[in-house]
Amino acid sequence: MRHRGILSTFVPVAVLVLLGSASLAQPMSHPGKGFATAGAVEVGGSISFQSITPVYGGRTGDAVTILSLAPFIGCFVADGFEIGLNPLGITHLSGSGGSATLVTIFAAPSYNFRTGGIVYPFLEALLGYTSASNGSSQSGFSWGGRGGLKIAATGKGLLNIGVQYLQITLNPSGATSRNGENQLAVSGGFTVWF
Repeated sequence: MRHRGILSTFVPVAVLVLLGSASLAQPMSHPGKGFATAGAVEVGGSISFQSITPVYGGRTGDAVTILSLAPFIGCFVADGFEIGLNPLGITHLSGSGGSATLVTIFAAPSYNFRTGGIVYPFLEALLGYTSASNGSSQSGFSWGGRGGLKIAATGKGLLNIGVQYLQITLNPSGATSRNGENQLAVSGGFTVWF
């Protein structure tokens, strides 16, 4: 069932990537020309909602819902090089087996390639901390990366699409080896810059 959810998310994002890539060679003709230059600030984030209902032998199981919020703020310290922060990412999972809330904070240094067009490919590292609340305390160092495109949708607005990989650590107190999950996701969001 999870593969269908990933596929239904991936296809529209892939279409946007292809359309955005076609515009790489187009010259910038709107006021968004100063993005990815030293001193620029980028603010925004992403929100997602997913409901998964398993089906076994023609019978539906209990649905699981996932709501994620991921704010972002970044400052360009040099042309193309941005120091970013995902200050308080929240993911809430709920289903018949209970619920859990994951809280993350990530430093997010990235490089945004200036192409002269309206599309900015980017590579981003994610380094930080995750804590889970589901009746017991679990937490730990988490890391990963993201790559994708920022597309100037308006003069000061950017559509962000990418692929993200995270190794989330959720160790209970006294754990001697890593517990948690590895996540691979297609992500989308919107940021503004000034």
